[in-house]
Formats: sequence, C-alpha cells, structure tokens
Amino acid sequence: MQPPPRVEENRFNPLSSSVNPSNGGGFDGDADDQAAPFALRLEPMERGWVRVRVEGELALTSASTLELAVERELQENSHVLLDFSRIDFIDSAGLRAMTALVRAAKAKGRELRLSSDMPDHARRLMEIVGLLPFVPIEAEDSPHEGDDPNPS
Repeated sequence: MQPPPRVEENRFNPLSSSVNPSNGGGFDGDADDQAAPFALRLEPMERGWVRVRVEGELALTSASTLELAVERELQENSHVLLDFSRIDFIDSAGLRAMTALVRAAKAKGRELRLSSDMPDHARRLMEIVGLLPFVPIEAEDSPHEGDDPNPS
C-alpha cells in the first residue's frame, strides 16, 4: 500500500500586500494584482518514483518552491515525475527552475520526466525553449520497470 501523499502548499493570501512594478514598485493593496495560488503535492509512486503535482502559476513567486521540493526528492534518491496537468501559467522564472532541475537530476544520476497530461500552453512553451529533449514526456504516467533508483 502506498503511503499517503505529502502536501506542500504555498498558497498566497490574496488579502496580503504586494509590490506592484507597474506603479514604480509601490504598495498595491488591490487583491486582483496579487500572486495567483500555487500548490505542490508530492505523491510516492512505485519503484522509487515521486509524482510532483504542480497547481496554479509557476512564476517568480513560486518557482523556487518547486525547485527546492524537487531537489530534495532527487537528493533522497528518487526519480521525479512532474505533473503539470493543473498548471495555469509558466514564466521565465519557472523555465529557469525547470532548467536547474534538469541539471540537478543529471548531476545526481536521477530521472526527471513530465506527465503527458499537460496543458497545450505548457507543452508548447517547453518545445519553444528546447526543454523537451532533456525532460522526456511519460506517456503512461507510470515510470518504466527498470528505473528503480535503489535496486536491491
């Protein structure tokens, strides 16, 4: 039986203050300009894999959260399947985090894959910036048999 998923949420409070670059970096209390919700769900899978479900916007305010969580899983000898099925937006900070994760996985001898259940906008962005050759898309959303990072 699989252990329950670990949930690491970084949900932003829409009532908190923020800095708005459009008005010179000043205070902006308008809730409509606040950072969008973001959450990560870490779900153990078979054969040493962990699914990292990303929800919301992968942007400047959330990219480091994804990067730290995935790097921790890679450090713990897990392969990682990134599930972007509920992602709404990716900006350059999100792409930078993805590039850093590709490097981290390679350095640790781990696999980093994308779930095939990904919005078209996210898939197209990965194609445009050239990440897909380095982050394979997992067609079945279940890692291959021989991919145990800790064979017995």
